[in-house]
Amino acid sequence: MKKTLAFLLALTLCLGMAACSPGASSPPGTTAPAETTTPAAGDTGAPSSKPITIRLSGAFAEGSDHYYYFETFCKSVSERSGGSVTVVWGHGPEAIPTDQIAEAMQNGIVELVYTPIAYVVTVAPGLAGLKLTDPATMRESGGVDYVDSITSDVLKAHYLARTQDGSYFVLGLNKEVSSVVELKGLTIRGTSATKPLIASVDAEMVTMGWADVYQALEKNVVQGAGGTLKDFVDNDLGKVLKTLLMPGVFNSDSSLLIANHVWEKLDEVQKDAITQSAIDWEKDSLNHNQTFNKENISILEQAGVVVVDLGETYKAGAYDAAWAEVAAADAEVAEQLRSFSGT
Repeated sequence: MKKTLAFLLALTLCLGMAACSPGASSPPGTTAPAETTTPAAGDTGAPSSKPITIRLSGAFAEGSDHYYYFETFCKSVSERSGGSVTVVWGHGPEAIPTDQIAEAMQNGIVELVYTPIAYVVTVAPGLAGLKLTDPATMRESGGVDYVDSITSDVLKAHYLARTQDGSYFVLGLNKEVSSVVELKGLTIRGTSATKPLIASVDAEMVTMGWADVYQALEKNVVQGAGGTLKDFVDNDLGKVLKTLLMPGVFNSDSSLLIANHVWEKLDEVQKDAITQSAIDWEKDSLNHNQTFNKENISILEQAGVVVVDLGETYKAGAYDAAWAEVAAADAEVAEQLRSFSGT
């Protein structure tokens, strides 16, 4: 498998680099920054830093909204490092499928990685609790350092930041619902991220790709689906949903990590450039998603979907179920993460 991953990655990188690489194409909607060089002595930055190019491996296809901040991140890293660090687009899941990204990290095949932590919990099950935490609180409490201690050991990658703060999970139903008790026994499409939410309302979960969800809801094969507001809008589910349940729960655990073998090559100025730029991405994502959430809710409402707020009891039940699930997977990590989360 390691040889297969290495071959696929090498083939992809040979086809060309994009986004933030001088002379290469950028993801749709972005513009590659101007070429930068290491400044001469006396300029700002780190004139003694050894130039390095770092390629991003993404769990999502190039150009998707997940990377809305990528160009800004690339420019920020370059400026803060005095031009000694260049970040470029490498490849998406067409080269390394999401179910193989953890192995690619462990084997040192990738450099900079953007991935939901949900895709690596097979090797770090306790990190499923990351979606139950608030990024700002985790950074203030030292929780980010704790997460880094796990990823550095298990995934061989230094943890940088969350990249989709404020993107929460919701349930949408193809029937009118006004209370939690009405959800009991329903069949709802979900994933590992929404499994505890679905379990907390006594519904049954099934898994299926988003391409099949519309028809499954239309034919009542499933009565609901769990996902982000963006998932519902992108898959045009407003036409087959009648109820959107609020409040949203959990928080996207999509994160940015850098492989240990790359991180260890960097000097302190370069490390700080990448770290601070990643933190900027984390902070910006909250504002970005708060605006985006309002827009997506409006789109669904215009399609005729009714928003029903089930209150804090509904939300608390989802979190209790989720923490219990994480504790069952790794009690020690669950306890530590919860202590850092302040919940």
